[in-house]
Amino acid sequence: MKLTLALLVLGLVQVWAADSKPPTLHPKAQALPSNHQGPFVTTADGGVLCIDSKHALRSTDEGKTWSQTPLFAEPAKFNVSNERALLRTKSGIIISAWMNGAEMKAPKPWNWGEKTANWQDFVLPTYVCRSLDDGKTWEAPIFLNKPWCGCIHSLIETSTGRLVLVGQEIIPAWRHATVMFVSDDQGKTWQRSNVLDYGVGEHDHAGSIEGSVVERKDGTLYLLLRTESGYLWEATSRDGLLWEKLQQTSIKSVTCCPQMARLADGRIALLWNAPPRHSPTNGTSRAELSLAFSEDEARTWSKPVIVAANYGPAGRVSYPYLYERKPGELWITTMQGGLRMKVHVADLSAGEIPVAKTSVPAPPRPGGIIAFGDSTTALRPGAVNKVYSQRVDEALQGIGSSLSVANAGLGGNTTREARKRLVKDALQYKPRIVIMQFGINDAAVDVWKTPPATEPRVPLAEYLDNMRFMIAEARKQKAKVILMTTNPLRWTSRLREMYGKPPYLRDAEDGFDSPFLAAYNEALRKLAKELDVPLVDVRAAYPAFAQKHQKTIDEMLLDGMHPGDLGHQLVAELLVPAIRSQLR
Repeated sequence: MKLTLALLVLGLVQVWAADSKPPTLHPKAQALPSNHQGPFVTTADGGVLCIDSKHALRSTDEGKTWSQTPLFAEPAKFNVSNERALLRTKSGIIISAWMNGAEMKAPKPWNWGEKTANWQDFVLPTYVCRSLDDGKTWEAPIFLNKPWCGCIHSLIETSTGRLVLVGQEIIPAWRHATVMFVSDDQGKTWQRSNVLDYGVGEHDHAGSIEGSVVERKDGTLYLLLRTESGYLWEATSRDGLLWEKLQQTSIKSVTCCPQMARLADGRIALLWNAPPRHSPTNGTSRAELSLAFSEDEARTWSKPVIVAANYGPAGRVSYPYLYERKPGELWITTMQGGLRMKVHVADLSAGEIPVAKTSVPAPPRPGGIIAFGDSTTALRPGAVNKVYSQRVDEALQGIGSSLSVANAGLGGNTTREARKRLVKDALQYKPRIVIMQFGINDAAVDVWKTPPATEPRVPLAEYLDNMRFMIAEARKQKAKVILMTTNPLRWTSRLREMYGKPPYLRDAEDGFDSPFLAAYNEALRKLAKELDVPLVDVRAAYPAFAQKHQKTIDEMLLDGMHPGDLGHQLVAELLVPAIRSQLR
């Protein structure tokens, strides 16, 4: 993973797709009058205060206009992250907490979890800063913690006056874990808690992280954490220093952070990204932002209300901040997706955002082109703007061709599954050309299973038999075939966690590729020559194409395995002349 991508996910830059639509708001919600992001606090004069990377921002007219004052006497030394926490204590002291982007350090290239990496080389320190005059002036920042921190967004004051800040840090197991900081002197000095690690994952977004804390009425503290389990996890504490009972909740969640807040009516509110209603098994989509309430101190929750959504390409409304401007009036903003809205709690039941409609593509027209493959062929909305089938279709239309290109890629497919669906998904439409690209799943050795596999999912001989069969069946239907080798594979921290065991070569750059997949691609080249089938050698073209565009092969891949937009551009550029040659 590249450093820039890590920063996007870890929250140091606000992101949403350039072509993504603005979020859809709850029918009773209104847009806030400014684009400033929370967290917000209420000042002594009734105004609103927030911060950005260098300034404190104040409004006395409900967010219509803002004035600003500097946060730092030496601004070059500090750069406040987009993920941050803000609190005004009962005594009137304002405390901000954030990661300092100006001190961020990480190896180049990004080598998280690799043999040559040292977890202590990843530095993104945590600071707090105090203001004694409602944000007009600020004391010098107070250093809390050096290790790389991915998220700061929750800070509370308990009934005893103790401050509790939810932090996180990289740990030697190559994931993030949660660590808390508490202060009994209004933020001058801080103590560190035990580490909360649920023990799963080795990549740079793994762990029990991005937590949010509230105080229950009995004085105990309740914490909700992001995990990759498909659920939020919880822990409790009596003092903020010793956290216990780390366990899974029943709250389904995608891999993103929750945000809790105590409301004026005594209830606890929870904002988070539950799996979207139109895709309830999706564990990653941040397209819908849910809001629920608890009347029993976070033990059970009301049916969630979708307060905002973004169903566009790469749409997301995530990393939320909740601010109760007036009793019952909620200001909700997000770091990802640019959500800026307000809504009254009493109006939430008076309407809802419609469930997204999943479009059903029209069946392919007879006599066209079908791209038949696995997930490297399939559409990838939200991750890739245009896959190669879409790019080829546009290119052909641009030269006046009447041929259309249909996508019949299916994630996880080996040639074993592909030959079973060849007629249903391709040949029944009587295509003129079938493009076939398989091999990554066939060659995979599932060393992560119990017991670990020692051989590819589909042996090489069977892979070749399956390819022969599909080529022959297509030719019986008078369809021409174009074969493609696969894209290369590269290690990421997530892939190394799953597959970084023999027979794979954990420490070799192409160690996820060379042991098996390279042989499948070479066998396909020989088969193409034997059967006189045109071959587009995607694998061989990657190095020169990457160099031409001043990228690495890693940068052409989304996740070490699937091509990104540049990878799909390469395939399209190779395919168009191959298709035109077959049409002559």
